Amino acid sequence: MRFCKGLYLSPSIRNKQQKIKWKLRTGRPQPAIYVVALAKNTDLLEIYHSGMLKQTYYKKKENMPYIVGLASGYGQAVSLVTQILEDVFQTTGGYDVKRFFLK
Repeated sequence: MRFCKGLYLSPSIRNKQQKIKWKLRTGRPQPAIYVVALAKNTDLLEIYHSGMLKQTYYKKKENMPYIVGLASGYGQAVSLVTQILEDVFQTTGGYDVKRFFLK
């Protein structure tokens, strides 16, 4: 699993970042955690439930998502996506999210 260095976090999980990342890497269940990742296609971002990442498809290196945010609950994940897009627009003047995170 790949995480960006400036990982976006919802306010309710800021102090639990390392534990959540460890649980994601080891496949431990986290029913309330959602992951925001760069999209593999032409979309900007994707939201995954943490349980989806336990599938064998995501364990292959070429299919691993590049995680840019972690949220507690789907509503907070949507808010996180909004925050990320606002930051990208303010920094770059556009919505090239992949270039913003992979620079």
